[in-house]
Amino acid sequence: MRSLSIAAAALCAIAAPAAAQTDSKAQAAARALSNPLVQEGVAMMVDQVAGIVLDTRVGPLARYVDPEGDVRPNDTLGDVQRRRDPQFQAKLHAGTRDAVRTAGVVANDALAMGDELGRTAARLQAALAPLTAMLDAGD
Repeated sequence: MRSLSIAAAALCAIAAPAAAQTDSKAQAAARALSNPLVQEGVAMMVDQVAGIVLDTRVGPLARYVDPEGDVRPNDTLGDVQRRRDPQFQAKLHAGTRDAVRTAGVVANDALAMGDELGRTAARLQAALAPLTAMLDAGD
């Protein structure tokens, strides 16, 4: 029992300051991810990067991968994908915005949980203080 109490007290002593600290960088990141302008900016960056990849010409090698496929000699990845799903670029953009928005919600919730864990650690530390004092007096 004594070793369990010491371990619990030590855990609270370590966890309380760490949990109680507010990480301003994490808060700023959570705010940024929740900002519709940032979400749109990230979606535009993904669009740009995807555009670079989608401009890759795949026609010359496609006949080896799928001889019966509908890939033409001068096709790019984008050409192939647009034929399969004409709305794929809009879906990619919307999906990216949604993912960034979700990341903002998760980050805010994680920060809120960190505060709650800090309060719990402080309450545990206070509750274990008499026991810790008795253990210290017994040594």
